[in-house]
Amino acid sequence: MSTNRFVVSAIAAIAGSIAVGPAVAHHSTAAFDTTQVVKIEGTIKQFRWINPHASIKIDAGGTVGVWTIEMTAANALINEGWTRDALQVGDKVTIYANPLRNAITLNDGSMGGLYVGVVLANGSTLGRTDGKGAAPSN
Repeated sequence: MSTNRFVVSAIAAIAGSIAVGPAVAHHSTAAFDTTQVVKIEGTIKQFRWINPHASIKIDAGGTVGVWTIEMTAANALINEGWTRDALQVGDKVTIYANPLRNAITLNDGSMGGLYVGVVLANGSTLGRTDGKGAAPSN
């Protein structure tokens, strides 16, 4: 094989592995019941703007308790209008989420859900806040 053909083949192989890498690393949302949307009103305890998935921890108080809401990647959320400071600890918000299929508590005692939408403290909305529809793909 000539040197030029070897270099072209090597570059193609590297480019292919880079393109496939994120798809292989991605995990499923199968643990969440995308046929149900729960409405959680409460106070933000934590907002993590990180990759591969942002997340929200909200305290709904009483018997509803604390929920940990998984989101998609921060880069994808930007396209929906999110910013790293969209939520602050102490904000009163309403979150819409697909609950876990099996109502178990997470290691920290919270319930789990997959982000669908939010009504922010200032009344503006991001995502789906009509309580209908499946979660966005991530």
